[in-house]
Amino acid sequence: MVGDEGIDPKAANYRSLAAKMKSVGADGFFFGGITANNAVQLWGDVFASNPDIKGFGPDGVAETAFTSKIPTSTQKNTFITNPTLPEQLYPPTAKKFFGDFKAKYGSDPEPYAIYGYEAMNAALEAIKNAGDKGNCREDVIKGFYNIKNRTSVLGTYSIDADGDTTITDYGGNTIDNGKLVFDKVIKAQNPSS
Repeated sequence: MVGDEGIDPKAANYRSLAAKMKSVGADGFFFGGITANNAVQLWGDVFASNPDIKGFGPDGVAETAFTSKIPTSTQKNTFITNPTLPEQLYPPTAKKFFGDFKAKYGSDPEPYAIYGYEAMNAALEAIKNAGDKGNCREDVIKGFYNIKNRTSVLGTYSIDADGDTTITDYGGNTIDNGKLVFDKVIKAQNPSS
């Protein structure tokens, strides 16, 4: 690692940071933020100064508001990781979710829509697991931690001691014509394994 820099999300530009990256010979950078933190401006400035650099981003930029607004010339060297996968890699039950979403809203869902859907279902299961104490926050939290081998639109998972799912498949994505394009599955280490 050559450096570790933060940004002011309200800055007018990031040309000095881009120049610094160039001066130290950085061949890649990781932005650990969200689109709303001026990510599009950062991308444009860094690549304007360093056209061959590779830019990496997290799920916080895995959305149309980022992918459709970064300069086209930067897209071939932009890589985004995201816990969501393409529709065909989810269990058959996910097809109903995607079909219902498209029918109701007339477009494909943003990547996290399926997670929001499953989060609500998991919350409802936690309330159910709490039984007659479903109105008690502590019992609902315990019910959430008791989710084991849950079959869902995301696949089968459990909740570990840290409150995380045991799902380990992440999407490695590129960008083409302003759209997030799935490239490959990345297996995350599961700390509870």
